[in-house]
Amino acid sequence: MNDKKQNNDDFHSINVEITPTSTDQSRISKKFLWITIGVVVTLIILSISISLPIVMKKKADVSQITTITTTTAAITTEELSITSMSNNIYLKWKLNFSIVAGEGVYGGGVNHASDVEAIYVDDEEQTIYIVGSPYESDRVVGRKFGEKSGEIVAGGNGQGNNLDQLRDPSDVTVDKKNNLLIICDQGNNRVVQWSRQRRIDPEIIIPKIKCNGVTIDNDGDIYVSESQTDTVKQFKQGEAEGTIVAGGNGYGDNPNQLNNPTFIFVDKQYSIYVSDYRRGRVTKWIKNAKEGIIVTNESISESGESRWPDSFGMAVDHFGNVYVSEYENKRIVRWSEKSTEGYIVIDGGSFEKPPQLFDKPTAISLDRQGNLYIVDRHEYRILKFDVDVN
Repeated sequence: MNDKKQNNDDFHSINVEITPTSTDQSRISKKFLWITIGVVVTLIILSISISLPIVMKKKADVSQITTITTTTAAITTEELSITSMSNNIYLKWKLNFSIVAGEGVYGGGVNHASDVEAIYVDDEEQTIYIVGSPYESDRVVGRKFGEKSGEIVAGGNGQGNNLDQLRDPSDVTVDKKNNLLIICDQGNNRVVQWSRQRRIDPEIIIPKIKCNGVTIDNDGDIYVSESQTDTVKQFKQGEAEGTIVAGGNGYGDNPNQLNNPTFIFVDKQYSIYVSDYRRGRVTKWIKNAKEGIIVTNESISESGESRWPDSFGMAVDHFGNVYVSEYENKRIVRWSEKSTEGYIVIDGGSFEKPPQLFDKPTAISLDRQGNLYIVDRHEYRILKFDVDVN
């Protein structure tokens, strides 16, 4: 009995010793748990504080990338648009022409277009200026678009060398800033100006020059092609002595030479295009160049014969393409820089090869819209071919 009690006491004693041990472990576990939770929370907070700026930066970067991508796409679209336009740099025209001057018969009235030497198309004033007339040429005629007759705007007082007279004028251009006609008075070896507002007070601006063609650039400087020296000269405003800007190395067929230069054109970059009458070629002289770039090459006639074209007129479009009228071949041919052969843009045709559009084309011109004007010397008229935008 005592042994049993003793055993129970021992058991109780053991339980007493064990119980506090279990309680301490529980407290330790709880303390450890709270410590662990605290560490985890701290780590989470640290993780958020560290990762949040990175995430925000990535979002910003993504936004920036998106913006750049959008901008790039926009630039690409614009470039594609420009490329599409640049691939379509060749003008073409409808063949249903209209007659803007001339009655198809030879005559000396202001409504006729006989023996026309040159034309100038002024879009702003809706006027075409016509140089030359039959018999003794002494005038320039202005004709409004759509009207059946024109009026004398310079000369018309008989041939002579007085200030109010002209003798065989060969070309005309317009000084729009000062509202003046600039005329190559070839027969009198001079360049003169006439007011477009009043046919009074004409003035000799360049004396003693055997001029063939005349034009003006955006700065108001005048360019004159001269047959005696086979040059093109530039005359600054108010200058009587010009500077040679093309040719000047004797007449000939080398790139640094000209051969009786006639029609001239100056583009916005001040490159000069020159048509040689005797050689039937066009050269391009970049500003300050010592020699020209030969734009036109030999032409192939219908018989297959290789020869220089019998070119009369020249026009240049906004893309730098050169158009020449081939008198004998009865056609208008386009030449581009570095092209090896010309492209026939309009064939005048004939009775045997319709449609018969024109015969013996000479002077040609382009307006700002790209419409083409052709002097048909054999039929005594000036034709307009509307540009085909389709």
